[in-house]
Amino acid sequence: MKRVCFHLLFLGICLSMGQWALAQDQGEPDIIVEKSRIVVQEMMLSQDKEAPLDLIKKSSGLAIIPDMIKGGFVVGGSYGKGVVFAHKEGGEWSGPAFIHIGAGSFGLQIGVQSTDLILVIIGQKTMDSFLKAKFKLGGDAAIAAGPVGAQATGAVDILLKGGIYSYSRTKGLFAGVSLEGAAIKSDTGLNRAYYQTTEDTREILYGKVATPATAEEVIAVLTGIK
Repeated sequence: MKRVCFHLLFLGICLSMGQWALAQDQGEPDIIVEKSRIVVQEMMLSQDKEAPLDLIKKSSGLAIIPDMIKGGFVVGGSYGKGVVFAHKEGGEWSGPAFIHIGAGSFGLQIGVQSTDLILVIIGQKTMDSFLKAKFKLGGDAAIAAGPVGAQATGAVDILLKGGIYSYSRTKGLFAGVSLEGAAIKSDTGLNRAYYQTTEDTREILYGKVATPATAEEVIAVLTGIK
């Protein structure tokens, strides 16, 4: 048990140090935004009918975590950085606020995998969770593996209940994925590095913050989801 705790502590320290170091690089936010644009654009161009385009059109927001890492040896975990966009009334999309997500797990796990994660946010109450400094999926915000295909198209009950519906994309294919218990936290360091004038998530998503040019490209792609 002590050995397991040590591994968990070591993993947490490594992730924290890596996060601090990367946040110092002002180029990192641009890279995350660009990767997010590619994820959305490839999703729209994909022939995979499981992509949740119908839900995104009716969503209150969208979070994209490109290249989320999952792996480990004996003690596994998942970690990734990404962005969240607010889908406002009238169909307008906000600029991106930066987030990171982490989850631990036990059991035999060998090797490392990378996947794109998409969180479709239904309902303004659920979207407000992203304004918090930190919250837990399944606790502070309902989370479920996203419905696919015809199930997503006709999911009226989903739109009424609200919640976050999660999808993973590996090798171009989309599938619902469970993220119960994962923690999401605002990344104020990346917010500040990207916008210069503010690090506040509420100001970015619902204020009058000027949107950087790189974000305009993602917003244009999201607006094109019909």
